[in-house]
Amino acid sequence: MTGDTQRRVDRILASILTPISKLLIKNNISLQMAVETLKRCLVQTAADSGASTDSLISLKTGVHRKDVKRLRAASMGEGAEKSPIKGLAIVLSVWANDPAFRNAKGQPRILHRTAKNGFDDLIRASKVDLGPATVLHELTEQGLINQHDDGGIELLSPTFIAHSGEATLKAFEATVNDHIRIATDNVLAPPGAPRHFDQVVRYSHLSDASVQALEAEARKRARAYLEHMNAMAHRLQTEDDAAGNSSNGRFVSGVYIAPRRDGKPDHDMAPPKEDKEI
Repeated sequence: MTGDTQRRVDRILASILTPISKLLIKNNISLQMAVETLKRCLVQTAADSGASTDSLISLKTGVHRKDVKRLRAASMGEGAEKSPIKGLAIVLSVWANDPAFRNAKGQPRILHRTAKNGFDDLIRASKVDLGPATVLHELTEQGLINQHDDGGIELLSPTFIAHSGEATLKAFEATVNDHIRIATDNVLAPPGAPRHFDQVVRYSHLSDASVQALEAEARKRARAYLEHMNAMAHRLQTEDDAAGNSSNGRFVSGVYIAPRRDGKPDHDMAPPKEDKEI
């Protein structure tokens, strides 16, 4: 890697770590804790890339061999933390798209706990590792449902948008992980290799009114796109299950909208007024 490339990567790292630093400071994560996490990630990545010994991992990462040994031993006993976020999103998708849980107008029905095709049946149909009471509690906490006096459960929004602190962090983790992963894959892909679709439209030197108009249009179209893809994915998954074609294939597609009305460019390399990027 040339010196120019190293400096460019260092600038990219700084641009990523600057907003992350706000998150660390807000949650009282010290430098020592952050460095320990970075060491663990470097060690794991080197091991996954084929470095088989502590000495080789230390050579590739710069992490002291004693730390490499300690971190590798600790990682063997760690299990993946279960999060209800994915399960809740699946429940909402089934509720919004499965005919058994929709009314004659195609809208999500008001469900009762134990009625036929009721809330408990919805959880079973969703095939999530969560109990009905847990899902009910989480959806209530997030303000996604309204419980009527007669026991009916009304879906207020088919889209999971985390509002509480813990749920927000878990949603942040999932979103950032996928986006940084595909962006990194694109940078590291050799010439001619297929790349993930990762494109943006970026304009600067806009009035506040123009930014607001663009944001409103982007939100409308993004919502329609995500609802369409959600319905299509649910249909295909249901067809796969019925045909016995279920596998481990994974599909992720998201949208982000980043309006700024203070007139400040995101970086010192902001495009000139006439430039656009698609």
